[in-house]
Amino acid sequence: MSGSTRDGTGRSGVLVAGGASERMGRDKLRVPFGGEPLAARAARALTAVADDVVVASGDGERLGWLGLPQVADAVPGQGPLGGLVAGLEAARFDAVAVVAGDMPFASAPVLRILFGLLEGHDAVVPRTERGPEPLHAVYAKAAAPSLHAELEGGRLALHRALGALRIRWVDRDRWDAADPSGRFAVNANRPEDLARFGTL
Repeated sequence: MSGSTRDGTGRSGVLVAGGASERMGRDKLRVPFGGEPLAARAARALTAVADDVVVASGDGERLGWLGLPQVADAVPGQGPLGGLVAGLEAARFDAVAVVAGDMPFASAPVLRILFGLLEGHDAVVPRTERGPEPLHAVYAKAAAPSLHAELEGGRLALHRALGALRIRWVDRDRWDAADPSGRFAVNANRPEDLARFGTL
């Protein structure tokens, strides 16, 4: 499959998609962009690099229309960390690409670069001028217990939870060739974002 490494080891993918979409005013994951729903675009980037993809959909049911297996958040209603933990725990393989469902330009080429840098680390996280992008990153499945402990301890901010992991930070000089625009890192929160993205 497309996600397999040269030694035959598989790769997993997790679509983190449990948000309430309050700022969009409707279920943003169904909002069409470029001819397909936002969540389907993000899932397509994952299926291009992973042998199996699971959707962390909050309740484990609401995104059945994607046609992918779903898991409920590890702790309900606690933000993206709960979805990330649930997805890592459900992943079949040791290397796991993670993408947020509201990233219309999620990049399979960037994810391939990150996969290649994972060995010896708990996560490989790209950084842009806006800072770290932990929801367009690659994790070791083995990072799940540490992140689950952060979640159970109420340390819900994803950027803080990363402090429990051995992170390899990846700056523009490593990912630029795959996406010189840096669009992979943008996400859609408001209706005006979608209009702006049409000019990116």
